[in-house]
Amino acid sequence: MLQRRRTVHFHCHRADDILTAVRLAEEFGFELVLHHATEAYRIAETLARKKVPVSLTLLDSPGGKAETIGLLEETAAVLVRAGVPVAINTDDSVTESRFFLRTAAIALRGGLNEAQTLHALTLAPARMLHLEHRLGSLEKGKDADFVVLSGPPFSVYTQVLQTWIEGQKVFDRNRKRDWHYQVGGFALPEEGAEIPGPSAVPRPLPQVKAPPLPAGVALPQSSAPRQLAVLAGRLHIGDGTILSPGLVIIAEGRIQAVGSPSQVPIPQGASVLTAAEVTPGLIDPFCVAGLSGAWNTLADQDQDELSHPDQADLRVVDGFHPREPLVEFLQAQGITIIHVTPGRQNVLAGRSAIFRTDGATVESALIRADAAVLVNLGEIPKAAYKDKAPQTRMAVAALVRKAFAQAQHYQRLRTTHKDVPYQAKAEALLPALEGRVPVIFAAHRRDDIQTALRLAREFRLRPVIALASEAYRLLPEIKQAGAAVLLHPPMQRVGSNLETLHATTMTAARLAQDAIPFSIGTGFEGYVPKVRVLRHEAAMAVACGALEPNRALQAITLDAARLLELDKDYGSLHVGKVADLVLYDGDPFEHATHVTHTIMGGRIVYNRADYLKLPLERRILSAGPLPDAPCCLFGW
Repeated sequence: MLQRRRTVHFHCHRADDILTAVRLAEEFGFELVLHHATEAYRIAETLARKKVPVSLTLLDSPGGKAETIGLLEETAAVLVRAGVPVAINTDDSVTESRFFLRTAAIALRGGLNEAQTLHALTLAPARMLHLEHRLGSLEKGKDADFVVLSGPPFSVYTQVLQTWIEGQKVFDRNRKRDWHYQVGGFALPEEGAEIPGPSAVPRPLPQVKAPPLPAGVALPQSSAPRQLAVLAGRLHIGDGTILSPGLVIIAEGRIQAVGSPSQVPIPQGASVLTAAEVTPGLIDPFCVAGLSGAWNTLADQDQDELSHPDQADLRVVDGFHPREPLVEFLQAQGITIIHVTPGRQNVLAGRSAIFRTDGATVESALIRADAAVLVNLGEIPKAAYKDKAPQTRMAVAALVRKAFAQAQHYQRLRTTHKDVPYQAKAEALLPALEGRVPVIFAAHRRDDIQTALRLAREFRLRPVIALASEAYRLLPEIKQAGAAVLLHPPMQRVGSNLETLHATTMTAARLAQDAIPFSIGTGFEGYVPKVRVLRHEAAMAVACGALEPNRALQAITLDAARLLELDKDYGSLHVGKVADLVLYDGDPFEHATHVTHTIMGGRIVYNRADYLKLPLERRILSAGPLPDAPCCLFGW
């Protein structure tokens, strides 16, 4: 390294740590490549002047550790404009390497053009590795390494058709075995039919532009205009219906009219917003945002109470933080309603709650408390407690059975005896035993899902299967049980543990084909990403999963509302419903598309134009709680 025969690749995030790496490189004369470099945008001119290259790690969403709180999607564009050589990495397995082109699309969304983004995946990293004489561009004499794509490299609908290395075809999408490495299920027997052969390459809808602002009308002058008209190049109603163009009239927080601009007049004096595409507010049916926070420290991690595996009496409503920065981030991504559950550690984890993402207090955000009981099955709950049960799947099931049996006994005693002592854990399960709320069984593997259905039959529960990585392997059983599915995020890390080894992006399409009610959730990661962008997860069920785009959008709007029993007021753009809308500058499923506005109850709660007025340093997540700050910082 000191003889500059080897490059030092430095792991760093904060601007001060980046400058320390640069200082050390200058002091000892070694060649430096910065890795991660989350806050490199703060010192872009310095890095350009010193000719220090950066290998960026890009994530769709924040959270993970305090030193990455400054994550921005604009970082790559800022660095390239300053003259800093930029490569993009996946930091596998933090970001799944199967979706490298989708990862790079974040840089496109942040301001790079397509050529610059492609350079960051090809020639720039080849130069950082001193392999540009062999790799990184299609030039005479270089290794015959190339990729055949079905469309533009950074469109979510584009598929890798073939991959060639040194003149040898190493991947062919038409081969079923190869295709499984693209969509998942690669560990299944090759001759098996649980996932059919390669699906057709998806086709995007034709591009549309935002309609011009009609003459004589004005943009909103406040976040809560008295009347608001939203004019869309393409309007997605949420039930599969599309109007192109479309118009929504909003007053008093609700939808007053929906139709084509030629049929629905804009009321005199109404403010108008225009967008290329408009959808209902997105609904995340299974997440932990508001319990799990962006800092990923003890101060903001309230999703798991690790004192006993039976925490049935816990209530999410008592731990939800409506101003958690990750909740505000979700709102800016068009997510207007979240169904928040406890975490994955405890077998009986507690009772969930449903919130809007615009509440200043728990009470103002709350739609429904105690919406469901969460039961966790599989590897995580059996490993949560090292010195006590449960240690096996048998013990996990036995604990669930015992808890519900005790609740049944308590229920009978209350009907036949007076002055029965109050039992909080049993009391918490009574609504589930009486069929008033569902029981969500979080399980990945087929055998764990079967255990969930068995327990539901035994106690006559209303089962909902969450995560459900292997749901496609027992569709008839799920349908016979009348269970709904809150599907795992399609971009979850396949094989991060053995439970997800058979996960596939095809599951949503299989559920739709079998008419099993389902939605797509963002789940929970213990590290990063702490939250996920719901529309990007649904997009992967389309791009790599054969789900129709309209059906995917319905899964995270109207279907999610139905599963959460909210469809009377939410989930679609119909007259009389709450005016929750999301406006986009392009196809909602494209990773390079921006949310331009989020409207909740007729109020504009996010405006990208306001975001872009902020200096880079103020575009990061709001501060939130201080992470494990020592008392001396407060003068105590």
